[in-house]
Amino acid sequence: MTTKSEADTLELPPVPEFGTGRPRWAAHRIHPRRLSRGHLTQWARLRAWTIAENHPTRGKTVTARAAGLGLGALMVWRTANEEPRLLAIGAGAYAISAWRAGRPVPPTEDELKRRVIEGVAHLIGDRPAVFLADVYAAFQLRPAAQHLDDARLRAVLVHSGITIHRSVRISATETGRSGIKATDIQALLSPTPVDTPSEDVDAGQPDGEGAVDRP
Repeated sequence: MTTKSEADTLELPPVPEFGTGRPRWAAHRIHPRRLSRGHLTQWARLRAWTIAENHPTRGKTVTARAAGLGLGALMVWRTANEEPRLLAIGAGAYAISAWRAGRPVPPTEDELKRRVIEGVAHLIGDRPAVFLADVYAAFQLRPAAQHLDDARLRAVLVHSGITIHRSVRISATETGRSGIKATDIQALLSPTPVDTPSEDVDAGQPDGEGAVDRP
């Protein structure tokens, strides 16, 4: 049975959406990037409303809405001159609405899987493979994965479709340890399928090395 602590093992984007710490907390922080995203979202909505795309009477609608925006801009300008405090209150209200509009959309499970795969691809770089212990160490340095131990990280990798080989070769002197091959990662990121490796692999089942390859 999957426990509650195991159910969120896929909460593992390489970097939280905003701020630092676990993504579910970082997403709610008042962060400049979130305010900027919300501001752009607000302006995009205003633009779409102004130009009235796909409206049956677009010409008249655009004229009426443009006139309304002009009148609103005039009232804001007069308010700024007569009651600066109201303008400050309005700016604060807009900042709050931008912060709410900038709230990140929770990624889907497929998106989280792809983030994990891309993170492993970044660790491999130009090498033919990467040791599993190095993947654990690198992921646990990320704020989003500091709460995950080696066993849960392994579960994330397997759930993301990553094949864990019992033995990989990186160079003439680096071989004989469990790891992930670059060809497998490229196959997951590429739309074209590749041949399945013929050698024995460890897809997450227990083996002679144990369930976790410790650094």
